[in-house]
Amino acid sequence: MARRQATSHKPPKLPKHRPGQAGGTRDLNRRDNLRRLHDAALALFLAEGTAAVTIDQIVGAAGVAKGSFYRYVADKAELVGHIITPVASEITQAIDRCATALRGARTETLAGIYLRLAIELSTVIARHPSQVLLYLQEARAPASGPRAAIQTFANEVTARAIELTEIARAHGLVRAVDPRVAALTVTGAIDALLFAYLRDRELPTAEIPAVTRELVAIVLGGIGARR
Repeated sequence: MARRQATSHKPPKLPKHRPGQAGGTRDLNRRDNLRRLHDAALALFLAEGTAAVTIDQIVGAAGVAKGSFYRYVADKAELVGHIITPVASEITQAIDRCATALRGARTETLAGIYLRLAIELSTVIARHPSQVLLYLQEARAPASGPRAAIQTFANEVTARAIELTEIARAHGLVRAVDPRVAALTVTGAIDALLFAYLRDRELPTAEIPAVTRELVAIVLGGIGARR
């Protein structure tokens, strides 16, 4: 199995020159402006797509001067990266924990490991529903500049899903299914369910845990988890 490359996700960048002491009035104003830019951009991106939204629209909706935008980010692509970073980091960490658990797993513990991953991912979604929706909306669109961070993360999710299947297969926990087929099938099903829920609210919140358990059962049945 090829060694996966280290994740490229980094904490959001802060301005090189901080206005005032940390926690002071100017510092709090800076943080407030940055939050307003993030919130305004996210709402616009969800409504119109990252490619269509202009910086003028973002600063107008945020109620900040255009010069303030460039104090915090170099361009729109970097702003998208800031918005998606919390989701990317938390999901990557959850997958890392799952990979570690799979390496020491027994056949009878496989379902629990996958279920734990599903629950952790559900928690991330509950914390960042709008950011997750943006990811689902933009991940399969043409890879233009503003979508660079989303495209990078989408590729990493696929690569990590393949890795999890390879680990399970190497330990004799599943049959010799093509990891690429399994990964694309699983991630495609999850994406479809999440998009339906986050965009159209077709699934009541109370049903999400049941759907999660059912999806895990389908995945394990499809890849032939041995008993």
